[in-house]
Amino acid sequence: MDATRLYSVKSDMQSVVNAAATAAADEAMACGVGDASLMRSRALSAAKQAGFDGDSSDLELIVGVLEPGEADNSELRFKETPANQSNAAVVRYTRKERVSWLLPEAFFEPVELSVNAAARKELYATLSANSSTIKVTNGLLGNLIGGILGQSNYVLDPTSLSSLESTLLGVGDLLTNLGVNNVTALLDRPLIEVLDAVVDVAGGVTTPVGALVDDLTGAVGLGGLELSSVLDVKGDKEAARSAEFPLYDFIISVVMNSAHQLGKASGTGLVGLDIDTDTVPVLKPLLNNALLGDLQLALKLGVDNPAPVVIGPARQGEDNEWITEIHSSDVSLEALVDLELSIGFIGDLITGLTLGLVKVELLDSIRVPLVVQVGGGSAEFVGASCARGTNNDIDIEVVAHPSVASIETGTVRSDGGVAREPIHATLLKLALFTQPLLNLCVDADLGVSIPIAEQVHSLTGVPLYCPDGQCAHTLKSNQPTWIQGLDLSIENLALDCGEPSLLSILKPLIDLLVPLVEVLVNLVTTVLLQGVVSPLLMMLGVDLSGLEITMNGADQLSTQLIENVELIN
Repeated sequence: MDATRLYSVKSDMQSVVNAAATAAADEAMACGVGDASLMRSRALSAAKQAGFDGDSSDLELIVGVLEPGEADNSELRFKETPANQSNAAVVRYTRKERVSWLLPEAFFEPVELSVNAAARKELYATLSANSSTIKVTNGLLGNLIGGILGQSNYVLDPTSLSSLESTLLGVGDLLTNLGVNNVTALLDRPLIEVLDAVVDVAGGVTTPVGALVDDLTGAVGLGGLELSSVLDVKGDKEAARSAEFPLYDFIISVVMNSAHQLGKASGTGLVGLDIDTDTVPVLKPLLNNALLGDLQLALKLGVDNPAPVVIGPARQGEDNEWITEIHSSDVSLEALVDLELSIGFIGDLITGLTLGLVKVELLDSIRVPLVVQVGGGSAEFVGASCARGTNNDIDIEVVAHPSVASIETGTVRSDGGVAREPIHATLLKLALFTQPLLNLCVDADLGVSIPIAEQVHSLTGVPLYCPDGQCAHTLKSNQPTWIQGLDLSIENLALDCGEPSLLSILKPLIDLLVPLVEVLVNLVTTVLLQGVVSPLLMMLGVDLSGLEITMNGADQLSTQLIENVELIN
């Protein structure tokens, strides 16, 4: 028996399958298009370049998943799956070979030689539905943090906010700081303990970021939570050891979880936010409006199903559902506006039109109770094209399913429902000389049209390794944002206090006041939605017609090649 020659033949066969499996894995679902025929074509081409000259039927391609077993620190094992679930390929090469070229073939039957190799290629992306700090204006994040800390005067230093966005936190850094051996155990650690570790990793409490995170360790409701509440790793968790995520998104998730717990403890489901209208720049058009007097704003926030930062691959699981799914939080925002008309302008207008016979007395403010509810939004990581060879670029594709949104006039009940309440006020008291004449009221409903549609977001040609540390990329669509597409109208506006006959004597005056009041209420509502409600919602990762998904970084696993792997059923 020519053992040396057979060993050499088998070694050459192993080189062929190594090259073929590596090439095939480029088109596994987690790294390419998940097309078995394309994977086979790539495998055969690479095999020929490695010296394969046999029949194509000698090479068998098996598509599947290469991942650890159930036990901790278990070896990688290969399981055959449909192409849409794949992150790896096995190529098996079987051929018959003569035992010896020195002896007649009739003396010995040819032996069957068989080798295989499994190659795994997979890209893990860090995704979140939390908006960039560019949109966190007017101290809204500081207001929210103050709410969960019980500090009405809490001020978020702009330096801390800027540092949050520019700071990336590594999974490996947390493993090292906490002395944890694996990612699964890390995700099970108490959140408060992890926040203490984040303070250390960020440079201690003397740094802006460290001080902010240290403040959050005193937030309500975090005591019973684990890290997995704010950081979710899909697929092979150990594959995310080198992944990084932005500290800003992490902090927003911590804040959302605390707000959820605080809302439950309050019995109302809501957290009050202290808003000083005099310090909110976007409200200046209202505060400086000659037709308006005093303006008071009260915000309350309710959070359910707080959204974590998610790290995972682009492939499906055994249930044919996408493994990596991002969801938005379910948010209820109650905004109560008390709007006072300027008695000077209105009084002068009425007095002038009635030749001074009718006097005006200002009564109640106009109460505009708004409830904005957004929930159910989600997105799936459905496609990834890995960097190959000298090309350092990757492609990402995400399908976003819009949030279900509503804007109504009313207040939030303790069960999360909406108690409908129209816009109403007994506004003005009119008197003829000194004798009461009649009252003017405001009664109106709010009509809102919100365009929504499923959105496909994609990023192409993104550098795998972040240039100058700029890792975050927003997955954008060509559809308008909800603010651009929002159709807001004031409906059923009446000033007659339910007694229209009383206004007949002043109909010309009322005809002038109706459009004036309508414009003012519309202006106040629009400014409130665009300048306060929208930024706050987007800061929390929700929007009224869709999700803004951000890829905060990607980690492409180095090619894992296992020779003569054991196949499991």
